[in-house]
Amino acid sequence: MIVGIDEAGRGPLAGVVVGCALYLRKLPPFVVKDSKELSPLVREKIVPWLCEHASFSVGIATSEEIDKINILQATFLTFNRAIKGLLAKEPSLRKATFIVDGNLFRTKLDIKYICMEKADKKIKEVSCASIMAKVVRDYFMKLVDFLYPQWEFSQHKGYPTQRHMALLNEYPLTPFHRRSFSPCKR
Repeated sequence: MIVGIDEAGRGPLAGVVVGCALYLRKLPPFVVKDSKELSPLVREKIVPWLCEHASFSVGIATSEEIDKINILQATFLTFNRAIKGLLAKEPSLRKATFIVDGNLFRTKLDIKYICMEKADKKIKEVSCASIMAKVVRDYFMKLVDFLYPQWEFSQHKGYPTQRHMALLNEYPLTPFHRRSFSPCKR
């Protein structure tokens, strides 16, 4: 048994970071790729299949938490929250091997885990966790866009695009901006 763990949203200047822990109960009928290699439309089409054939949980860290403990620690927090949520739903997965995308993870949970760079390109469970985390984060940013339409979050999702950088000079920061990230420090 393998549980894949990945995140979305480490690099943006605004918004949450989302971690996902995911176990596939069935092999996917599609080619599994890292979420960054798929279009938003393809990711959206995959999610209903994952909801039916995978067990998963997401963990979220807010921009305030990111600013308080830093993005790496906030990512670990999301992973721990996601793992706890998954184990609450599927206690038998305690015996699984958890594969974390990346080279570093810290937890006090009693699980067996492996850190693997580029696991989102090699391990289908991690790729699917990546897709789920990305879709959840994108939905969140659409809600933020509804609250702050002048910021155009549905377009850039909080990433430091040229347009987002220009908007930083036009408007006061939102509560969703990460003030510890240098472009947002004022």
